Amino acid sequence: MDLLEQWIFPVPSNCIYTGVSLIYEGGNSVLLFDYYDENNNDKIFNSGILFETTITHRHSSEKVTKFISGTYDKLVEVKNSEWVKELTIISPEWVKYWEVRHYAIYLDSYGLYEFIAKGFSLIDIKEGALKRRD
Repeated sequence: MDLLEQWIFPVPSNCIYTGVSLIYEGGNSVLLFDYYDENNNDKIFNSGILFETTITHRHSSEKVTKFISGTYDKLVEVKNSEWVKELTIISPEWVKYWEVRHYAIYLDSYGLYEFIAKGFSLIDIKEGALKRRD
């Protein structure tokens, strides 16, 4: 397993303000978060990561996670992923068609988030806390 760094969380993840939300809609997963920036007068910002064409995802809380070294506060692509190999055995045509990749990020107090998806994009940073969905 090799890790290819894709993105670094904008602040230490122990600065997350209200929490992390994972939404799965229309085949895409969205990981949303807000945080306060100690280097910017403790202003609160929110953003997220959209994982395009997510065929599976998993989350392990901090206390029961099988930590992947190198994912703390970093989004990485896991090359030579055992999970992708398992999925290829189950559905080789699906994995090949979508050219999926394994992404992982560990956020302090929230655990490890992993996605098997075609790609990802970052959501624009906005000032203010996340608005909670009812």
